[in-house]
Amino acid sequence: MKHIRGFISTTQALRRIFLAPIESPRPQFLRSTFLPTFAQVRLLSNRPQLKQDDQLQAKAKLVKDEEIQSEFVQLVNEDGRLDPPVRLRNALLTIERPHNFILQVSPGVSDQLPICKVVNRQEMREHERAKAKAAHAAKTSTKQIELNWAIDAHDLSHRLKQLTAFLNKGRKVEIVLTKKKRKRAPTVEEVKHLMDSIFQTTKKANAMLVKPMEGEPGKHLVLIVKKKDTQ
Repeated sequence: MKHIRGFISTTQALRRIFLAPIESPRPQFLRSTFLPTFAQVRLLSNRPQLKQDDQLQAKAKLVKDEEIQSEFVQLVNEDGRLDPPVRLRNALLTIERPHNFILQVSPGVSDQLPICKVVNRQEMREHERAKAKAAHAAKTSTKQIELNWAIDAHDLSHRLKQLTAFLNKGRKVEIVLTKKKRKRAPTVEEVKHLMDSIFQTTKKANAMLVKPMEGEPGKHLVLIVKKKDTQ
């Protein structure tokens, strides 16, 4: 009876601490009117190799339009294939600016010309918004951690570190405490120890329950926690 009273008081304390506040235009791909010979292309694009640092810097930012350091480029067409080499100057005269721009997707190296594509500004903005929305959804999605009531100390330590990491990243975490099939039933001490461990970990991470606990300790219990909003 003493163990049971201690277990019940732990559950009640956990409940008190975790108070919940409760169709755009498609770009026109270019057709070259002047196709240089391979020898001319090599001659015209013959320039010093970019240093490794310069190459990394070029990849880190958008290189477009007149910023492209080559007289000739190759454009990716609607089929995803490369068109023949074309003068960058002629290509820029063909696109509908400022609605479209020519983006360098691969810098020229050795005998290879820069590979570029015509990008519609509105389509690019919509793509960036979709990426940002997906990133936000991933950040705010709920992570799940499942624990066996009779979990061993090593596994518990690992799972609690996961819980802390998720909470510190601002993630909502669903903690599922359950009895595994074909596993022994937990003792009252194990149930109490597991709930105390979760209580201490969430408290240290400044987390709270976002809704009341569901289920029964020792059997199947679900807690959803998140970090408290800081002002």
